[in-house]
Amino acid sequence: MYIPTANIGESLEKGRLTIAVIGLGRIGLPTAVSFAEAGAKVIGIDINAEVVSGINVGRSRFTDEPGLNDRLRKVVTNGKLKASTRIEDMAGADAIIVAVPTPVDDRKTPDYSYIKSACENISRQFKGGSLIIIESTVGPGTVEGIIVPILEAGSGMRAGKDFGVASCPERADPGKIMRDMVNVPRIIGGVDGRSADVAAALYEKVLGTKAVKVSNPKTANAAKLMENIFRDVNIALANEFALLYEKLGIDSMEVINACATKYNFVPHYPGAGVGGPCLPSNSYYLISEGVKVGNIPYLVRFAREINDRMPDHVVTLVEEALNEVKKTVKGSRISVLGLSYKPNIKDLQLTPVERICSELKEMGASCAIFDPYCIGETAFGFRVEDDLRSAVKGADCILIGTAHDEFRKLDLGMLARLSNSPAAIVDARHVVDPRRARENGFFYRGVGRI
Repeated sequence: MYIPTANIGESLEKGRLTIAVIGLGRIGLPTAVSFAEAGAKVIGIDINAEVVSGINVGRSRFTDEPGLNDRLRKVVTNGKLKASTRIEDMAGADAIIVAVPTPVDDRKTPDYSYIKSACENISRQFKGGSLIIIESTVGPGTVEGIIVPILEAGSGMRAGKDFGVASCPERADPGKIMRDMVNVPRIIGGVDGRSADVAAALYEKVLGTKAVKVSNPKTANAAKLMENIFRDVNIALANEFALLYEKLGIDSMEVINACATKYNFVPHYPGAGVGGPCLPSNSYYLISEGVKVGNIPYLVRFAREINDRMPDHVVTLVEEALNEVKKTVKGSRISVLGLSYKPNIKDLQLTPVERICSELKEMGASCAIFDPYCIGETAFGFRVEDDLRSAVKGADCILIGTAHDEFRKLDLGMLARLSNSPAAIVDARHVVDPRRARENGFFYRGVGRI
């Protein structure tokens, strides 16, 4: 019934396989392009008509993903990839890859409405023998307890008998998606052995990377959450140390660099907090499942609280730095450099910089924003300046919110001449040398720095 694993390579090369990708975002679109390059006929489905129109002329909005647009144009031009807003266009697909958002709501509860809706629509369209692969991040047990029942109810078929289901959670780093897709092994858990075998064979053939098969979907999703929560907890630990070291007069970066000389130390760095679709959310998928079984992961929850509070600490550093140069937040011009939640990409999802800007505005500051990836756009109600000089001119405080490469090469002498001296620099991302900042006349503060 399922795709024969022995013939997957030949079927791809001869264009016999049809793959549907539901959700053409930062993960779904590169996935669709990769399968199309391997020879499959790919139909991409997205509810955003503007996104679909752009893809069908070979253009994506992810200009910060090296190589993606060139490769997209090629597969669109040769007819291997077509996008649509109509779920009916995926009917007949041999495999359906689901890559829709799974955010958390204001109560920090996983919002599965998008994936539920997608699976309800899929359930009325897919054929017997199809394989449904869930790439979206979900809590352990969500595939077995929510997604499979939706697919069975809508189709009248049984998972593991009439069709296959597997989890293959994405593991790529935004800004490096195309690289990571071929270098990072994929973790795959199927509702039955055949589902896992077919999914593993597909990904290995298309991406050329290793597929690591685990017992079931819940194990695959637990692995995805654990690797991200590991980072979140360790960043929280670094932030906890940074807050303490500021009070003790110890430079946390000097401590971390010293610790990194030992073979079993894994450096994590303090900062303004974490953002993006994964780290601020993934803990809550696991916490939610823990609540259901009466075993709450308290360390994970507390780590999330620490990281969530870091934007407030950055605002406090701004306030303290301005006081040192005999100014107050109210009435000051604050130049905010960087909006993205991580360096060298255009992605403002849950960026801690949004909260920092909002709090400074409420305190009466005038914020001038600059991010090289968002020039001329509006973000959080602020217009992004056209260039760095415009943002910094007359600044009482320069706040670095994102460690873009461009900001690692700042001409501090030029910034000093443009700013409203005496001025402060608050570095939330460790891109400025404190000594050089002070040599150029700035009062310097940084997270965990002295």
